[in-house]
Amino acid sequence: MEKLKKELSIEEAYKLLEESPRDNKELWIKHSVNVAIVAERLAEELNLNSKKAYVFGLIHDIGRRKREHTGLRHVIEGYNYLISLGYEEEARVCLTHTFYSRSLVKPNLVKEHTNLTRTEINFIMDYINKNGFNMYDKILQIADNMGSASGINTIERRRTESMLRYGITDITEKNLKGIFKVQNEIENKLGHSIYKAFPEVADNITKTLIKDVVVDLK
Repeated sequence: MEKLKKELSIEEAYKLLEESPRDNKELWIKHSVNVAIVAERLAEELNLNSKKAYVFGLIHDIGRRKREHTGLRHVIEGYNYLISLGYEEEARVCLTHTFYSRSLVKPNLVKEHTNLTRTEINFIMDYINKNGFNMYDKILQIADNMGSASGINTIERRRTESMLRYGITDITEKNLKGIFKVQNEIENKLGHSIYKAFPEVADNITKTLIKDVVVDLK
């Protein structure tokens, strides 16, 4: 008899966020909720399971549950944590939301200060090479690049915020092209811009001053 897959509910996902042991959870939870909102709406537009996409958005960064600055460790820590709870499909998103194509996995994993072991790097590469990216994975990649703690933004503004906060490396340009390729694929399926589903983007850009995006230029 085939074992039924365990599914994480919205209520349980929120509980995982609220009960996380890290300090200063407020901004992290706001980011997770905004990512969930974007994922839910894109899933609706694509006639997918919007509830599932919302849950994926809530827990995509659960690997940061113990501390904020985990780098790429958060993808494997999130995966291992959810697997330990029996949530296989949700765990998958922890690995896939950060990489935008198979060709970008290795360059991101072997860059300096990745803070992953060789065994962990090999596991992530093997997992993604084997499983690839489904439409939920791609939705979460877009959502993670639109949902910030301050609201829902364009991908360009969100990526700029990230680059200014964490710096620019030799893989930055490839990652930008990667996420824009995912955006193009989704927009081709929709037949219109992804931003058509997010009128609040214009409002958020209007109220969010550049000083809120530019954290530190020193």
